[in-house]
Amino acid sequence: MLLNQIQKRMIVRGVLDATHVPGFALGGTMIGFSTIAKEAGFDLWMAISTTSFVWGMPGQVAFATLYAGGASLLLIFVAVFLANMRMMLMVISGFSILHIELHRLSLWKKVLLMQLMAITSWAQIGNIKDKYPAKTLLFYYIGFSSTIFVFGVSGTFIGFYIDEFIDDNILRIIIFVTPLYILLLVINSKQTVNKLAVAIGGFLSPVLFPFIGNLSILVAGFLGGSLAIIIFRGRKLNEL
Repeated sequence: MLLNQIQKRMIVRGVLDATHVPGFALGGTMIGFSTIAKEAGFDLWMAISTTSFVWGMPGQVAFATLYAGGASLLLIFVAVFLANMRMMLMVISGFSILHIELHRLSLWKKVLLMQLMAITSWAQIGNIKDKYPAKTLLFYYIGFSSTIFVFGVSGTFIGFYIDEFIDDNILRIIIFVTPLYILLLVINSKQTVNKLAVAIGGFLSPVLFPFIGNLSILVAGFLGGSLAIIIFRGRKLNEL
């Protein structure tokens, strides 16, 4: 597929945007993951392969944790599958935001593009979707997502050796850099419903934790998003 000048500029713009906070945040997160993977008994290539093919922190951490505990391959597969199921709705949403239907792409190209989608790239395209023409968003995404993928793999490589120089507890804290970046993106979002969902979910999670433990994150996220949509639609109806 030959690219015209506008498409090339959009790819370069995506690359440049990714080399700022998003890339370093995701690279830092993968440094933290690599430390966990090394403690679990992964070698370097196993850690890099996990980052490359799973490409989702919950699934990667579940893999490393179960592997360290000697779980069966079937249990590991199911756990990683369930951990990454949350990304299905993100991919469906991202597919729509990018207007893939405007481009003549084969199935394997669509699968590859969606495999590259991380929550960082999803949040980014959601944040800039009204800034550029719909038909050019895909090229921005290609530049952005490819660049943060390189940062992620590089972070995994660096994290495998950096624990010899930096305390492990500090490296684990780095994992939270990307979630904080995503939170800032949502806070600055123009969509009120997104801000409301985060606010409700953030409030409910610590409230529910004493009762349902780690499930509080999942339940709070579901309730936060659902209640935000109900409140937002109710408000719209009242304005009519």
